[in-house]
Amino acid sequence: MPQGPRERVLNAALKLFVEQGYFNTNIPDISRESKCSIGSIYHHFLNKEEIASELYKLGIRHFRAALNDSVDQNANLETQVRSIVLAFLQFAETHLLWSHYLWLARHDEFLNTGVARPTSIGFDHLGRTITKAIKNGIRKGEIAKINAEVFWSILFGIPLSFMRDWLDGYTKNSPTEVAPIIADACWAALKGVPNS
Repeated sequence: MPQGPRERVLNAALKLFVEQGYFNTNIPDISRESKCSIGSIYHHFLNKEEIASELYKLGIRHFRAALNDSVDQNANLETQVRSIVLAFLQFAETHLLWSHYLWLARHDEFLNTGVARPTSIGFDHLGRTITKAIKNGIRKGEIAKINAEVFWSILFGIPLSFMRDWLDGYTKNSPTEVAPIIADACWAALKGVPNS
């Protein structure tokens, strides 16, 4: 299916921001890469920052949709934790440009609007499902009562650390190769946290 100018601009900007950096990319670069005129770009976006901001929001939506698709709301907490970690690392491997842009770029250096973390949990379907599983897991004694910030740091911090090293070329194992080990580590860490 052919893409419209707005989608071509966003795809071109994503590629260029990852390959050469936000500050080294200008509107004429995006125009050449997208095959859209500069006027067309400004028809859809105020400036380069708006393009970057829209890309960030779109990337977060893609990431959260991947996590949401992995979660079975009827599963126990351990299964949900493992599913989320596996989905996180699979997303990293299958969506390289998004992963580079979401987790390696320093967005606060070029976006003036508030930058929400991709791993923030809100009150959408994903957030409600995981929160319910956490409360049930605590009630059933699967994990101790854990401060929410500690829980999210463990759940997302461990896979994020590996994934950043992989994106930077510091590890040869792919995220999907090590995903089961990292999922085990996340679950063991959550089980090992004392009541807070």
